[in-house]
Amino acid sequence: MANNVYTKSALAAIVFVTQGGWAVAGEQSIEGWYLRTGPVGVFFSPSVDLSMGGAPVPGADVKVDENYAISVDIGYRFSKQWSATLTIGTPPEAELRGAGSLPPVELGKLRYGPSVLAGQYHFKSNNPRFQPYIGAGLNYVVNLGESDGAASDLEVKTKVGPMVQIGFESMVTEDVGLYFDVKKLWAEADVSGSIGGAPFDAEVTLDPLIVGTGIIWRF
Repeated sequence: MANNVYTKSALAAIVFVTQGGWAVAGEQSIEGWYLRTGPVGVFFSPSVDLSMGGAPVPGADVKVDENYAISVDIGYRFSKQWSATLTIGTPPEAELRGAGSLPPVELGKLRYGPSVLAGQYHFKSNNPRFQPYIGAGLNYVVNLGESDGAASDLEVKTKVGPMVQIGFESMVTEDVGLYFDVKKLWAEADVSGSIGGAPFDAEVTLDPLIVGTGIIWRF
């Protein structure tokens, strides 16, 4: 159901732009603060390097189901071409499950707060209904608490990683519009604990793709 709601929201934003939207006000200054918010889908590309008792476990792998949340961007537009944003979101919960040579059971869960600090370059456009941009920056997955599954004494230490993004904005009025945004994050975490009394250490790669759409307000 969440997947259907997200897909419909994203398609609605694209259809709005392609169909022309509403009347847009004339030329105006766009420098200053703005806020963007809307639903996002988080789609992981997980893998793991796992050692138990100091010995590597061949063929070990993990799966992490997609998450859905509400994203908030706090941004500042320095000029027509340059801006910067801090992105945060409602804290979803990622469930880590065994795959490959590991039993397909829930190993544990992580409640996390995604955060991204990025700069954007906005391409010149005479069409206020299609203002494309690219961006790059850093991401950090804030650990808000682990919960054990088949793995006990679970401890997760997240790391800072790079990110890139691409998207577009479509202004409806001088102050309100729609946006569509895709972010690629490179994110890793060191995970430790024990399974069946045997201690383990793992480097888990998450590398999510974050796809979002929503509303933009300029202050």
